[in-house]
Amino acid sequence: MSDLFEIIFIILGVVWGYRLISFSSKRILFLMRLSTLKRECNAKIRLHSFLFRPMWIRPKGPDATVEIANTIYLIRLYSGAGKYHSVHFASEEYSCVYMRLRASARSPYGTGASSLAMSSGINLSAKVHRIPPMEIPEQYSHSTKNVVRVLLLNPAPSVLSYVSPEKTSIKIAFTGDEMHGQKVFTADSFMRYADRMKREDERLAKENPNEFEYFYN
Repeated sequence: MSDLFEIIFIILGVVWGYRLISFSSKRILFLMRLSTLKRECNAKIRLHSFLFRPMWIRPKGPDATVEIANTIYLIRLYSGAGKYHSVHFASEEYSCVYMRLRASARSPYGTGASSLAMSSGINLSAKVHRIPPMEIPEQYSHSTKNVVRVLLLNPAPSVLSYVSPEKTSIKIAFTGDEMHGQKVFTADSFMRYADRMKREDERLAKENPNEFEYFYN
């Protein structure tokens, strides 16, 4: 019996160790990408909290702020636990991270992420998280720049779903979509989006120099 318990503890230790390493490596890569954004897009980066804390410790404000040209991104990190998990938001405040044991790999009624979300199965190891709505810090609440709230999935789940604002259906969220007043991104997709928006601002600044003079001087 003692050997059985020892094997169980070893397996649990390996699983939790893998999760911890995966979580930490994703956050480190995110910080490295922020440094790249700072160098290539002249972004102003501010960290407002410890990025390696567990999900149940959640401040009301953003975890990080990225300011590029005339846009301020208020970033809240959300751990989707990796590609073997799914995330569902019942509201802006309540969400659930779970694994799904599927009866089949795909549903015949959809494709890609949609088919995964609709496939029949049993939810396993579900964890409910209560996250207070993001409050805009005082220094940005009266800014003349565009303030964009971002929910950044890191690690990213395989599927992200949410209850529609009308509370009549469940929808699948893809990167760049808006969900409960926040744009949803992974680390990679956010970097590409921020760079693209900067280039768009630069193009508009050339076409309307008087309007954008404040942001580039």
